[in-house]
Amino acid sequence: MEDLSAYREAFIGEMVDQLERMEHYLLHLEHDTSADTIQSIFRTAHTIKGSSAAMGFDEMKSVTHEVEHLLDMVRSNKLQAGRNLVNLLFEALDHLKLLRDEYMGESAFSDIAFLLVKLREFVDNTPSLETPKKELKELTGLTLEQSLRLEEARETGCSILKVQMSLSSGCIMKGARYYLIMQDVQARFGAVLYADPAASEPGAAFDDEAEEAYSRAVFLLATRENAETVAAGLRAHSDVESAAAELYQPQSSSGPKASVPASAAKEHPVSAEEKQNKGPQTIRVSVERLEHLMNLVGELLIDQTSLAQLKQSVTRSHRNEEFVERLGDISDHISRTVGELQDSVMKARMLPIRHLFQRFPRTVRDLSQKLGKEIELVLDGMETELDRTVIEEIGDPLIHLLRNAVDHGIEMADIRLVNGKPAKGTVRLNSYHEDNQVIITVEDDGGGIRPEAILESALRKGIVTEEEAAHLSDQDAIHLIFRPGFSTAAQVSEVSGRGVGMDIVRSQIERLNGMIHIDSRPGTGTRFTIRLPLTLAIITGLKVKVSQRDYMIPMTNVVEIVRVLDKDIKTIQGQSVLVIRKETIPLVWLSDVLNYERPLKLKKHQPIVIVGSAERKIALAVDELLGNQEVVIKTLGSYLGKIPYVAGAAILGNGRVALIAEISYLFQMLKG
Repeated sequence: MEDLSAYREAFIGEMVDQLERMEHYLLHLEHDTSADTIQSIFRTAHTIKGSSAAMGFDEMKSVTHEVEHLLDMVRSNKLQAGRNLVNLLFEALDHLKLLRDEYMGESAFSDIAFLLVKLREFVDNTPSLETPKKELKELTGLTLEQSLRLEEARETGCSILKVQMSLSSGCIMKGARYYLIMQDVQARFGAVLYADPAASEPGAAFDDEAEEAYSRAVFLLATRENAETVAAGLRAHSDVESAAAELYQPQSSSGPKASVPASAAKEHPVSAEEKQNKGPQTIRVSVERLEHLMNLVGELLIDQTSLAQLKQSVTRSHRNEEFVERLGDISDHISRTVGELQDSVMKARMLPIRHLFQRFPRTVRDLSQKLGKEIELVLDGMETELDRTVIEEIGDPLIHLLRNAVDHGIEMADIRLVNGKPAKGTVRLNSYHEDNQVIITVEDDGGGIRPEAILESALRKGIVTEEEAAHLSDQDAIHLIFRPGFSTAAQVSEVSGRGVGMDIVRSQIERLNGMIHIDSRPGTGTRFTIRLPLTLAIITGLKVKVSQRDYMIPMTNVVEIVRVLDKDIKTIQGQSVLVIRKETIPLVWLSDVLNYERPLKLKKHQPIVIVGSAERKIALAVDELLGNQEVVIKTLGSYLGKIPYVAGAAILGNGRVALIAEISYLFQMLKG
């Protein structure tokens, strides 16, 4: 038996893409039940069935076979694509995803017997639509299966010929003769994709009228022979009176659309939607290979910086101007080349955020149905690119924000109408680039967040004291929803209550060196704004000195840099603070946090780096500011493991190692 393990990775990748495509088309089916939409879903199911059958994945093949059958019933006007059918197809899709995950994890497959029965019984339990009157078979009446076979044949390089044939009037047992001729055609020339009339087994009983139907026939043939060779081969049969063959050109009709030959395709422009669905030409590359390539680029970046420093040193001391000029040219060229290589590798790690956003329409659809609400999800900024690692990590926080927006952000339809709003609520998900960051916003036009309700709940649960509450602004009160255990939900629901798990959302965003902010107006709506670095592989860092050691602070966390006098530093309840523009910010010495000795003599103008994470800020006192620099993040390895306050390391141009401060961990340790 053939070893299929070599194809496993490609199969899994194809399943991920095809199931995402099926979900997209099923969501579209709720609003557009045209034949094109049905055919798109059918085509996807057909691809999945074929691939899974080739891999011996019988469970997935069986489910997609039943899905195909239901879709073919819809296409032949025997079933209606109503809500019940769409829900059933979504249920089948969920099982297919589960089977895919079990296949990837090499675990036992779930029992699909109940689902198969449900899919098969759906037809029996659904009233049939009126069967249309049977019409004469024509080539424009191809079924979906025949259309797909036709396109597959073209993709393998075959020509599709339309063949017309007449049997002589003196032919005895025309039906049997016609069957034998068709068998000979398939043995010599190729596959018959469509035939009118269909060939029946020899020996079948025919009356005179049925026999006469075989006098003239038309069929489609997938072949690598030219038309004249096929026609001549047919005319060689003694009972064939005439035969002609020509290249098949499908006519426009309401039936399924067959593709045109490759030569003709060049003459017809491809629509923008078709280009988008087809997507760019790509190949799959494992993340490990990209990581290795990124490490090599990092090494080149270090060498390039060292060469630039060597050039400066030689320029000052060497008297051979030609040598110095030549060295300078080489250094500049390597610098440009390494820069371009770095950009190319970075782009190879980037993916359009569409890959993430496309998961959410299904989530919003299911939640709105469960809650009895009308909600439209608007997706903007789908082309914004983000590191694939960041995309994988940010998915769960976004799902949580969307669930809260649907559950407690958007009001019920009757309440919205009373307040002068449309019955259908809107949740908008947007993304865009800003400097070296990606901004993602989750916005709803619901009831908003009332600061007084947040504060009351926080006091009742002991999250803040009366004294703390008295000094909180409305904005500070709203951000209390990020505190662990906070919720304003009157009762626990299956979906979520606004605030439940928001501390986890913030923690995940902080772990990505990101920030989250809330803007809300009662009665109008709420917007969550998330700021994330473009990539987790290369960062722009602020290089600082701490007790004669080099450290990097990610610029995504740097809010501002100031220099202060001793008198500007205050103490409140034993905690050093800075008051900047009427804002009180806790102050810590980075040397104290890292267990180094403080400098014996403080500077007259102390450099301070104010960092932020989520809604919080901390002022970090450092010994010296050394400027910004792009660095490649390197892990500390399994031997050192996780070190408090350190996110990784970077090798500088002079060969020294600078540790990268983990600001989110700093906030976790210093909170309260």
